[in-house]
Amino acid sequence: MPFSLRLALRYLFSPNKGSFSSFASWLAIGGLSIGITALMLTASIIHGFQSAISEKLSSFEGQGRIQHILGQPLDLTAPKLDSLVHSQKGNVSPYIRGVCMARSGNHADGMLVEGVESLPRAIDPNRSTLIQQGTIIIGRGLAQELDVVVGDEIYLQAFSTQSSTKRRIKSLRVEKIYQSGLQEYDKTLAYVHIEDAKHIFGVTGNQVSGLIVHENAPEFLGSLSYPYFFETWKDRHALLFEWIKLQRWPAYIMFGLIAMVGIVNIIAAIAMIILEKSGQIGILMAQGTPRSALKHIFMIQGGFIGLLGGLIGGGLSMMIIWAQLKFEILKIPSEIYFMDQIPFSFDFPVFGLILVITFIFCMLASWWPTKSVTTLNPATALRYE
Repeated sequence: MPFSLRLALRYLFSPNKGSFSSFASWLAIGGLSIGITALMLTASIIHGFQSAISEKLSSFEGQGRIQHILGQPLDLTAPKLDSLVHSQKGNVSPYIRGVCMARSGNHADGMLVEGVESLPRAIDPNRSTLIQQGTIIIGRGLAQELDVVVGDEIYLQAFSTQSSTKRRIKSLRVEKIYQSGLQEYDKTLAYVHIEDAKHIFGVTGNQVSGLIVHENAPEFLGSLSYPYFFETWKDRHALLFEWIKLQRWPAYIMFGLIAMVGIVNIIAAIAMIILEKSGQIGILMAQGTPRSALKHIFMIQGGFIGLLGGLIGGGLSMMIIWAQLKFEILKIPSEIYFMDQIPFSFDFPVFGLILVITFIFCMLASWWPTKSVTTLNPATALRYE
């Protein structure tokens, strides 16, 4: 084992009971581990929140929707739309959307009704469940507001229709109650068969509100022109993702400062170790040990502190993330947020970047106090030895 490495490990794992150098090293490792854990958990929550929101919104909205630029209904017999639907069969499906008043017994509430042929991925991951006519699928929040269970009847009345001013009322049976974790959807959005939606909103012929694109298909989206436009789920919720982006860097900086405190502790620990071991350093210098080799001893020690602190902090953060994903320990109110639990995730590229940057800063921090070795006078160090 190289001389510098052997001495660095001896100072770090000193067998002497009550050794200050070993105690200071482990104290620096502990402080750095806490900082790395906080920083990794912050990165995990930010990435998990964005991933969870993206997955849930895309599972409801599809990859995007084709609509009329003026908000008018689309005529599926139009040449562009007709060829589009037939060429992308299974990937593009029509929908009808409108606002209704729902009533069950003495309870009434407004809801957003979407008429489709099959349920979205948020409710049915395989999109293989077809909605039966005469039935409705509602969220748990809406079911609680209306005080209904599976099998109850709900009466829907459209606020406005396209064909006439006559109010239309339709009775539908609750087929399923879904829970997505997005309170905004669970309390407002319901699904019916597209033919029932046509009857409720007075849609005639081949008119629909728009087309849902379930997967990315850039080859035909580029051919869309006025009066049609394609809006992705990210475009529809652009303000939400701007808010996430705005919150990311302040959070990184704030919790990065906690890790920086641990790095500052390395400077203090190594400086005190050099002061404590000044006698031994003087002996080594008197025996002809180069000053550069002595500096390497403490730089290696700082590198080991950074490596162990990063590994311990990373392992601790991994355990916390795993426990949250497995047991869902930390809950949050779904009425405020878009989910009912803190969304951790394993963001391995960011985790690796944090460890690399931490190691580099630890090496730089350990280099700073070793400058005192170059000015140490062996005679002064050995005066009281």
